[in-house]
Amino acid sequence: MVDVLAIGAHPDDCEISMAGTIVVLKRQGYTVGVCDLTAGEAGTYGSADIRRQELQNATEILQLDARVTLDLPDGNIRNTEENRLKVIEVIRQQRPRIVFAFYPQMPRHPDHYYAGLVVKECVFLAGLEKLKTDSAPFRPKNLIYFKELLIRDQPDFIVDVTDVWEQKVAAIRAYKSQVTQEDEDDTDTKTFIRSNAFWDVMEARSRTAGAMIGVRYGEPFYCDHPAKIQDVPAAFER
Repeated sequence: MVDVLAIGAHPDDCEISMAGTIVVLKRQGYTVGVCDLTAGEAGTYGSADIRRQELQNATEILQLDARVTLDLPDGNIRNTEENRLKVIEVIRQQRPRIVFAFYPQMPRHPDHYYAGLVVKECVFLAGLEKLKTDSAPFRPKNLIYFKELLIRDQPDFIVDVTDVWEQKVAAIRAYKSQVTQEDEDDTDTKTFIRSNAFWDVMEARSRTAGAMIGVRYGEPFYCDHPAKIQDVPAAFER
């Protein structure tokens, strides 16, 4: 069981979107898990076996308390009863207070949209007594969203990840088949994520989010409902 569960479509999604926040949460004493809905087997680069090893390396860097990889088809995630039951069972097993997931609007990658849609429904459905899986019903208290790389709107809150930036980068670089390493030639790359431009965009996103709260690097998040603040000065300190 974990305090916080982040759910992505592919291995590396949660690292790219919120690895810094994961490290911050771990430093604050919370338990954190990640669930990948697919093994990433349909990616242009790397096999399922290679990605499995890369995932393990990233897991160790982030010191995760749990990591679950489901068998939904990479490139063809859909909001089906079968897929919902699998995600519901993970939520019930891990019993997180908070779930992080993709914002369920059509972004660049359809898998990200459907992952967000499935998770949003499952956070509610996991609490239904008469919906049976192997584990007891449980409903997380909060669902928080992350989006793809570009910031097109105003985040609901931003986490300062300046002090853990290098650990975030290391966790992403653990996926060697998917992203370029430092000073690597990307001339023949076939995907955006495996280009040096990806790093420029990822850092620009983090810098933009950080600038919004007066820090060097930030990770932006979105909510359906207002967040409860108990320490007002601390929340608005710059």
